[in-house]
Amino acid sequence: MALYWPEQRVALDIVDDPRRRPFEGDESYTVLRVTCADLQDYDSFRKVMTHLCELLGREVPSMPGWEEGNRELHDVLFNWDLEEGLVEGSWVRESEIDSDMPREDVIDDVEILATDEKTGEHMRAFAEQEGRHVRNVSIWDGPAPEGSYLPIGPTMRMSTPEFFFLRKSNQLSFVDAVSMGNELCGKFRTSCTQYSLEDGYNFLTKPRTSTTRIRKYLRGARGSKECKRAKRVLRHVVDECSSPMGNYLYLLLCLPRSHGGYGISHAVLSGAFEEGTQLMPSSSGPYLAYDLCWPDSRVAVQYTGSGKPTARAMEALNTCGMQTICVTDEDAEDPERFDKIARKVAHKLGVAVPDPNDKRWLAARKNLRRRLDVPRYACMRLTLDDISEHR
Repeated sequence: MALYWPEQRVALDIVDDPRRRPFEGDESYTVLRVTCADLQDYDSFRKVMTHLCELLGREVPSMPGWEEGNRELHDVLFNWDLEEGLVEGSWVRESEIDSDMPREDVIDDVEILATDEKTGEHMRAFAEQEGRHVRNVSIWDGPAPEGSYLPIGPTMRMSTPEFFFLRKSNQLSFVDAVSMGNELCGKFRTSCTQYSLEDGYNFLTKPRTSTTRIRKYLRGARGSKECKRAKRVLRHVVDECSSPMGNYLYLLLCLPRSHGGYGISHAVLSGAFEEGTQLMPSSSGPYLAYDLCWPDSRVAVQYTGSGKPTARAMEALNTCGMQTICVTDEDAEDPERFDKIARKVAHKLGVAVPDPNDKRWLAARKNLRRRLDVPRYACMRLTLDDISEHR
């Protein structure tokens, strides 16, 4: 890039800046040409600054403490990690960067990610000086593999969903981390991954990331304790979940028994299938997909809201031999009612579930339900009408 001072006819040209727009002035300009390395090292930066001040007819500041503060600011800016917080709508895959990607100059609400508190406070001061609201300063001193950030301006980078998963899976409890992972790899978002969502949730047309993409990203942190923890969480994360209730039912049914789940094998979430010319669920009913499904066993779990589905809707769910077990709001809320449903699902799958008198498991289940809030959003069924409420 090149910086211009037209009145003094002076320009500073950073000749190896990867985003450089070369100097375009005429011969009346005095051009000071430098490299990125000249600016990154403070001593050489000081010489460049002194020379530039001479060309501009300005004095280098000399008040007490100024140079120390200038050095600290220089160090902060050349280790810059200011991210646009958790605004999922800004998360895009590298192949999808286009004119819709947020720009630094339009973002006025940020979260700062720093490696230590001192650096974080310097970054906060700089952001606030630029007129931005800093809602939080987070500290992360763990690994940041390749693919952790997307640049959105000269002084700002945005965390990718994969980096968000790595950090949060090390900061949240196991259960909360799996839930967060399902949301990142699913087609919905709540305040867990979208800070600005206070009420309700959004339905997304495509997931922000996937278990495959996260697994590939984590290779860059191989060997670290943070990576090991993230991989343990990722083993229980699934793709394509489309609603908070689908996520909730999956966690209750499929988490390991040691964490209070029923230990049923991982289901396919938001699954819709085709057998010959027949859709499953059938298009004659209102449901577009099964909340949870084990297609090889022809078993599904469907959330149906406040009441049971109509006979026609049930027939559409059970097309092609599918055995659908329905869950209402009341079923989800009541541990004993849900226990009967879980055991019915396990029976149809031909798998064992915890002994109902196992005190250790009962304590774990109670703890799991205490940690997981039953989703109370309106319109969580996988029907066109309900989904449209969250678009």
